[in-house]
Amino acid sequence: MNYLSHYYIDNRPGNLYFNSALFLPDFARNYTRKFNNEIQGLTPFETQLQLGCMAHLNADKIFHPSSFFKKYNEIIVHELSKYNSLSHIPRKWFLAHILFEMLLDRLIVKSNIAIAHQFYNDLEKIDTKILENFVLHFSNKNVAQLIKNFEHFCKAKYLYGYAQNENFVYALSRVFKSGTGFELSLNEKIDLNRFVILIEEKHFSEIIIVLTELKEVFK
Repeated sequence: MNYLSHYYIDNRPGNLYFNSALFLPDFARNYTRKFNNEIQGLTPFETQLQLGCMAHLNADKIFHPSSFFKKYNEIIVHELSKYNSLSHIPRKWFLAHILFEMLLDRLIVKSNIAIAHQFYNDLEKIDTKILENFVLHFSNKNVAQLIKNFEHFCKAKYLYGYAQNENFVYALSRVFKSGTGFELSLNEKIDLNRFVILIEEKHFSEIIIVLTELKEVFK
């Protein structure tokens, strides 16, 4: 799942540090992937941060093998295979994967903007020094840039932009480039924009039903 989807599934009202860590394993993946390591001497806030990270990792273990993920991922892969203007793009399976996960965040923003408000409000209230010290328990890298990235993420609030087609495709193309090294041209982004509109109209128009299915995965 993507950032907002993890918050949508697992947030605990009032638990700022737990909630703020629900997107951390993905956000900090270039600094560490060891948030499940057992660490002695964590402070109470750091413990909540680790519990949030663990909730993220456990949710991914449930989500990716689920029939829900398989159903919609296969739908997108099938639609991509028929969409001639994007047929030349490499690693379409990866594009389908990230498109579905980011699309869930988009559906949340479009249907319940209050979730995004809560998400950013929680992030903005935590002490970044506590976050920095927490990550250093699991990473031997300089995490100063990670904290800058976190602060920029909180300030930019770009997840709100997912409701607009152009902003969503821009974010999607950046993630695709990061994962594949392939940069989409302007025309390819225009075609991808059209494709997103097409699959939303065909398969994701009933937003509440899709998000209810998502919640059912974790019951």
